[in-house]
Amino acid sequence: MMARKSQPASPTPSSNGEAPPAQVPKILPQPRQRRRSSLVLGALVVAGGTALAAHTVNRMSDRQSVLVMTQDVALGQPITADNVSTATVGADQNVAMLRGEDLPRVIGMRAAADLMRGMLVQPRMVTDHVTPLPDQQLIPVAVKPSRLPARGLRPGDRLLVVLRPEGQVASDEEAPDGIEAVVDHTKGPDNDGLMVVDVLVSKSDGPKLAPLAADGQVALALNPRRP
Repeated sequence: MMARKSQPASPTPSSNGEAPPAQVPKILPQPRQRRRSSLVLGALVVAGGTALAAHTVNRMSDRQSVLVMTQDVALGQPITADNVSTATVGADQNVAMLRGEDLPRVIGMRAAADLMRGMLVQPRMVTDHVTPLPDQQLIPVAVKPSRLPARGLRPGDRLLVVLRPEGQVASDEEAPDGIEAVVDHTKGPDNDGLMVVDVLVSKSDGPKLAPLAADGQVALALNPRRP
């Protein structure tokens, strides 16, 4: 008995008698099209890498050598080769920094503030002016914040330290005693809520100011700076 050849199934007509649309076979991308896409992607990667490299070079060109503290140095203590060094960091034109080339000049100066390890050194943080001078005394004045100017105080400000012992009542015609002083440093408030202002006064005024200043029995009046 001879086997029959199988015939391809004819499309089944729809309910309205029309044949369904023939399926269109998917056309796979040719090797040339895939190669063109790979070239475009590679060009984009190269362009992105070039831009990144240019940005990195520009950032590297902005880096400069500056001074950095390698150890803690307290206010007034000398700057030595053991506690300061150089580091290369990103430069910021809005922030004044001592450059690496300033290192020989800075060694031997003193800290104008408490300097911490890792701190970048600014010009205002060091000084070659040692206080107090031979004809001066440095007196720490403890005052309530309400007896300070609202704008605060900074080194070099000229003050009139007004003495007002507790329990003393001055008459209307009697002006309170005052001592001229210059701010050397400020700190606080401390655990008692007092601000401590180191002031420079003459040797003759130091013994008069010291006992009242320790108890906060003074007020500070800000005088104009000398031109």
